[in-house]
Amino acid sequence: MIVLPAIDLFEGAAVRLLQGDYERKEEYGDPLDAAKSYEAAGATHLHIVDLGAARSGVFDRATYSLVSRIMSTTYLKVEIGGGIRSKEDLERWYDAGVWRCVLGTAAVRNLDFAQEMIHLYGDRVIVGIDSKEGYVASSGWTYREQIRSEEFGRVLKGFGLQECIYTDISRDGMMSGINQLGALTLAQQTGLKVIVSGGVKDLGDIDAIVEKQSEGLFGVVLGKALYEGRLSLVDVLAHARMKEV
Repeated sequence: MIVLPAIDLFEGAAVRLLQGDYERKEEYGDPLDAAKSYEAAGATHLHIVDLGAARSGVFDRATYSLVSRIMSTTYLKVEIGGGIRSKEDLERWYDAGVWRCVLGTAAVRNLDFAQEMIHLYGDRVIVGIDSKEGYVASSGWTYREQIRSEEFGRVLKGFGLQECIYTDISRDGMMSGINQLGALTLAQQTGLKVIVSGGVKDLGDIDAIVEKQSEGLFGVVLGKALYEGRLSLVDVLAHARMKEV
């Protein structure tokens, strides 16, 4: 099981949105400090989203600089998402040293692009399937597409994608518990390995993922529960290892 502590960036700060609403964001300080604390707690991977770029679709050089600093001062394997709309964007991030890139809006709106990037970069590309009422959401979660999450996942699997990040937007930032059924349905109907994001509140959510690993649930993204002290990353990592034994 992969455990991915998350840092969502907006205007240089670490923030969390409530249910994807840019008008309902909470700030949590210096992203570099957060990354260092995650590494000190035992994390080996880090999930970063540029929320401003996700909404605008414009590559942000300030974010590029910040993420580069995180990578130069930690040993974390970084995956980055938000605003990646072209091959050139991916190459910028790969040249900077990121582990993998997360495609979102560009993948759902341009399936040819998604297929090409998956073919070119293999497991260095992952797709975020962000779900709003069962449909894929795009443009920083501000627009609901006309394709259902499972249908989109099946298309991506056909392109050769192996893993996705599934976010139930209604639960994101709410600490109301994960949507295990939604994630499991996506895994079962597509054959993708699913990393679950959105709503994690306690170790019971970690159990719910570990228990379904054989059915396709593969990992978890942790955000607000860490920032708010609801969960300790040390405890999550130890608990996940213990449950997998």
